[in-house]
Amino acid sequence: MEPTENPNSRTEVVRDTIVLQLKLIVDGLRDLALMPLCFFAALIGLLAHREQPGRYMYRILSYGRLSEKWIGLFDDAKKDSMKPLEWEGKNFDDLIVKTQTAFESKYVDPEKKDLLVKKLNDALNDINGKLNKSNKTA
Repeated sequence: MEPTENPNSRTEVVRDTIVLQLKLIVDGLRDLALMPLCFFAALIGLLAHREQPGRYMYRILSYGRLSEKWIGLFDDAKKDSMKPLEWEGKNFDDLIVKTQTAFESKYVDPEKKDLLVKKLNDALNDINGKLNKSNKTA
């Protein structure tokens, strides 16, 4: 349906509200599906691929980005006739990095962290080697 000449007409606001509710449902279902998909894709990538452990998870994120464009959750924001909103602050990833840094500086011993990371990498490399060996013999 093409936008009317008056995006603030009552019928258009009612229609856009109903469409938004439908988009929110689809977006929520997509997010619900992405949670386990990304988790298992990351797990499989970590276990099966030494060089590119994120290959499956990032591919799923690419599909997620495409679905975000398809859903177009906030597309009708272009009908906003008030002064444009601008954001120059930090994003969620910045908050996560700041929280992680603060937590690690207060509670994590760098030597123990390095040892734990090394042990994790060694364990994943061992699993990668065993999986790749069994794939070559199969």
